[in-house]
Amino acid sequence: MPSVIDTQDVVAAPADLRLELTRVIKAPRARVFDAWTRPEMIRKWFGSDGRTAAEVSTDAKVGGAYSIAMESCEDKGASKATGRYLQVNPYDLLQFTWEGSWVPGEESLVTIHLRDVEGGTEIRLIHDRFLTKESRDGHNKGWSGILDHLVEVLSA
Repeated sequence: MPSVIDTQDVVAAPADLRLELTRVIKAPRARVFDAWTRPEMIRKWFGSDGRTAAEVSTDAKVGGAYSIAMESCEDKGASKATGRYLQVNPYDLLQFTWEGSWVPGEESLVTIHLRDVEGGTEIRLIHDRFLTKESRDGHNKGWSGILDHLVEVLSA
């Protein structure tokens, strides 16, 4: 099975509608990759701003789908992220579409790069194809909290 889906709709967005975040995690690449692809692991770290991943399903193969339903500890309401995997190169690269229920009609693109660095694994998250700067900024806040939580959980 190919590790890349052939699609013409994957295009780069203007630089001002792109988000890039980097973290170093004190864990091996295999563990970091698994944290992104295994539902039981995603539930342990995915969430920020008072939200937790309540229901998670993944089919981490090219063309496979995922769904993450999030609940709020506070009164922020439930939300859901869904998409399909476009690239799956175990322990190196993961790329998937991203549709958040809080931004109807926006299908964006998330690319996760993993590489060995001294002391663990560097994760570089690139999220682009936002429709607005407001959406990009909201996702920046969300991903920052989510990645910080991932670092905390996997580095423990």
